[in-house]
Amino acid sequence: MPVTSLPNGARIVTEKVDSVYSAAIDLWVEVGSAYEEALNNGVTHFIEHMLFKGTGKRDAESLMEEIEDVGGMVSASTSRDTVKLYGYALGDALPVVSDIMLDMALAPRFDASDFELERKVILDEIDMYADDPVDVAQDLLYAGMWKGSPQARPITGGAEEVKSLTLESLRDHFQRYFRPERMIISVAGSFDEERLIDSVSQALSQTFPNSSKDLAELSRPTAPAYFAVEELVDWDTEQAQIALAFPAISSLDERQEALQILDLCLATSNSSRLFKEVREKRGLAYSIGSMQHSYRDFGLYSFGASVSCGNAEPVMSLIFEELENVKKNGLTDREIARAKAQLRTEILTEKESMAARSTANASDLMYFGRLSDIGENLARVEKVDNAQLIELARLIFVDNYSLVAVGPQNKLKSLFASAKDSQASKGHRGRVRFEGKKKESTHQ
Repeated sequence: MPVTSLPNGARIVTEKVDSVYSAAIDLWVEVGSAYEEALNNGVTHFIEHMLFKGTGKRDAESLMEEIEDVGGMVSASTSRDTVKLYGYALGDALPVVSDIMLDMALAPRFDASDFELERKVILDEIDMYADDPVDVAQDLLYAGMWKGSPQARPITGGAEEVKSLTLESLRDHFQRYFRPERMIISVAGSFDEERLIDSVSQALSQTFPNSSKDLAELSRPTAPAYFAVEELVDWDTEQAQIALAFPAISSLDERQEALQILDLCLATSNSSRLFKEVREKRGLAYSIGSMQHSYRDFGLYSFGASVSCGNAEPVMSLIFEELENVKKNGLTDREIARAKAQLRTEILTEKESMAARSTANASDLMYFGRLSDIGENLARVEKVDNAQLIELARLIFVDNYSLVAVGPQNKLKSLFASAKDSQASKGHRGRVRFEGKKKESTHQ
């Protein structure tokens, strides 16, 4: 897979797969909500929305009509560290999609009337998240665990911050961060590789003849300090939403495969311990699962459950009991073999998806500076053993946890005391050391 590095700092990675009809394309910009100040929180997400409102050459309708005229698709998302545009088309139509995607990313028009209309849309999006107990619980975790840091703030921004943003603030942020040295264009599938590289290079070089690293210096936000948080949100709901979180490892940590195996065996799969114990054997919850957020130099691992209020304490007790078991004994040989089989299947079947290939190549290049080999990925999975899993569980699942619950306060107050009692009897010790995948707001 060739990687083309342009003089202005942009990188293009292409992967030809002649056995398919389609091609997928990603355009990633290394900037997200963690690059914002408190006063302009939400500006990156707002920019992502405005990319779809027209360019100097096309209005909003023309953007989507021209893409869909050739059967293509383009969407976008914003996370704490990345803005991603992504799309697909049949191979012979890819030049149309790539041209439009570059037009959106390099020359959005930032029209004043569009800006005010989109502000309303984003405020509705914020209200939508605020009506969802799952989103509320997650945002409270981030706000508490990473308080005082940019990572603690919501990707969309708060309603007051979005109301105070100006069109000039969007333009300033765009000009500072949407630079070629922060951009990666990744394409995978059946397409004319030489033509694609030439056209993308020409578009980027015309807009940015030279790198301007003095504007952004490829600066990155520092890893946030961790604070244990406990919060109960009084909400008149039939079910409680519980989120139990721990600081975890970064995306660059060599133990990521071990964390994925641990996650599959604890909470993610239908054969996982918590799914079987909480739902299948005891019927205590309809939904029990986990969430991983791994960033360049820090991470988060959490368990989430939607339960009736009367089942909240038993579910928490089962989670802590299972964590203690894993920290003491690890996993069985069969569990580890099953999780490895799942990961192997995931790694290999992703190769059948052009979108997955394109995304994986962009991610490799952005976070590791190189492309990984499938054999290398499979070898890392096979290397994981029970001793490594026990060590990782003891590192992450310590007493310095965070707990957030959303539901009727009068029915959940005792949950926090019972969680402390459950942990206190175990005599936990430990802190996470960072050794160096996230909630994203997706364009609809």
